Amino acid sequence: MSVMPLDGSATKKTRLVLKYAAPRKQNVDEHMYRLQTADGTVSMVLRLQLFTAEGQRPVVVGTQTLDEYPSLTNVAEDCATEIWRHFFPEHKTPPIWIQRSLSDSHPPHVAYVTFAADVKQRRLSDPKWHFITDDTIDLLVGHSVDRTRGTGYIPPDPEPEEQPRYEPYWVTWLPRPRPFRAPQCMPTSTPWWRRVTRQLLPRRAGKSCCWYHGGDWHTVSRMAIRLVQRARVEQVPARDIADYVNREAAADATLTLWEREALGTLVSHADAIQPFESARGYVNGQHRAQAMLDAGVRRTIVMYWDAPH
Repeated sequence: MSVMPLDGSATKKTRLVLKYAAPRKQNVDEHMYRLQTADGTVSMVLRLQLFTAEGQRPVVVGTQTLDEYPSLTNVAEDCATEIWRHFFPEHKTPPIWIQRSLSDSHPPHVAYVTFAADVKQRRLSDPKWHFITDDTIDLLVGHSVDRTRGTGYIPPDPEPEEQPRYEPYWVTWLPRPRPFRAPQCMPTSTPWWRRVTRQLLPRRAGKSCCWYHGGDWHTVSRMAIRLVQRARVEQVPARDIADYVNREAAADATLTLWEREALGTLVSHADAIQPFESARGYVNGQHRAQAMLDAGVRRTIVMYWDAPH
């Protein structure tokens, strides 16, 4: 495949990665690559595909299914750091990191992930996801890249299926967030007195500092609560509520793209806000909780997993 020239029709996100486009050869394709960080904090399995060319930044494509844990999203910086150190220790810049998450029920999530790089320590941090298409990956490396988990993939043994439980939740009662990838707009979490002030003087307009502050969480949270309640009235099975909410959002022409994406995260099995039942921390959702506290949102939707009966 020849690499297409860039033109004005390419999206900003596509142009961001395609500036590195060049024909590359595939050097590694391990369907069950077992990655463990040097400090032992991360151990995971993924399909690892590496593409290189003389004088070009290497391209790494990591592929997982959504039922593999830990996910590429949750440990992106650790995973990309380890690949950089192990395969390309002589390179002063990290390889280009592409993440693919596969699902039987949803289109794949494909993203070009950028990081802040500490070259001296060979350490990556502050990941940012730029969603692209599989065709963009083909253009990046100069030929077709296999898009499956691979014939050598060994799925994990199925476990009894937990069921998601969605609950309306007062935002001021959420555990105190401690955003671990905090941009400059989230240097510290919100103290109690500021939580109360924001409830009295809420903010609705989005800001340009980051995705989390980029839209109106008041609108999104109200719609999430309303649609979850409607799904229950219509007796939608718990595991299908996320699909129900996303279909309803897609059909609502009044929602912005950001609002649809944000609404989807609140009911996503992977990304929903999940405080621990003890209310002393989070499984997921600290950045959105912080953004909601900053905006003075009163109630939102959180999710818990209930063990099978």
